[in-house]
Amino acid sequence: MLRTYKVGGHRFCVSMSDDSALWKGMDNYNPFMVDSNAGLCNVETPDLLFRLDIDFSSNGDDIVRDSKNLAEFDDDTAYISLMSGPDNQRVFLISLNSAMKEQGGILAVERNNQECKLYLGTCNDYRHGLFIVNNALMLLYALMSSVKDTILIHASVVMADGYGFAFLGKSGTGKSTHTRLWLQNIPGTSLLNDDNPVVRIDSSGNPVIYGSPWSGKTPCYRNEEVPLRAVVRLSQAPRNLIRKLSGISAYAALAPSASSMKWEKSMADGLHETLSKLVSTVGIYHLECLPDAEASLLCHETVK
Repeated sequence: MLRTYKVGGHRFCVSMSDDSALWKGMDNYNPFMVDSNAGLCNVETPDLLFRLDIDFSSNGDDIVRDSKNLAEFDDDTAYISLMSGPDNQRVFLISLNSAMKEQGGILAVERNNQECKLYLGTCNDYRHGLFIVNNALMLLYALMSSVKDTILIHASVVMADGYGFAFLGKSGTGKSTHTRLWLQNIPGTSLLNDDNPVVRIDSSGNPVIYGSPWSGKTPCYRNEEVPLRAVVRLSQAPRNLIRKLSGISAYAALAPSASSMKWEKSMADGLHETLSKLVSTVGIYHLECLPDAEASLLCHETVK
């Protein structure tokens, strides 16, 4: 079975066996589904971001055996090992954590960047398999779209007054809490995405923010888009104080929340160009705040 999705204006395809139970767990992608056409999912199609084929018959051991380990990332969200594979493939081992890496998935990305294969032969757990597929798709999206004036950011986003407002911050800072305060105190506010929205500079140079299939623990998968009005980096404080940032300070506030393979020059360059465009077109702010209604009212009044 082949399914096609369009997220943030970019189209990608997913292929796996018709009877795979994982399809049932991918309801978060349904709002982004578009008509599938095998011809349009050919990796040579110009506007195709990537095609992911999922293989349950192999564990990809032969690829790992011939690959050189480059880096490992292990935090509270996922374990990812980056390798350089045969014929200059990029190879990723993806798992819930390092303790489960032997049951993880092997993602192989061919040199053309569009042709990708995920080997799930060692994964026998449904939830772990779904976790691997979601992270593989999110990783590929961030990887491939970084050279197309697009970034996937770690943020919580609301829509108000016809615009999008993105809240950034370290894990535990209170992004979702501040979003909830907007929903409670700013009339007409709605949630667009609570974890990984897409930001894109359109053909006219305007910043647009989109919902995505990836929204963390909050099931908010809205296929909508609005002009991006402001980005606010949050930090906890004993008071409510907001200030606008500019130049390198604005760039530094935004950059840590952008997903990309920063060690690859073309993608790092693409990320830098997109961030630079955002800093010059969007209001970037720092909000020191308490988790109270006053913080949301102050923020809204300042950035609207």
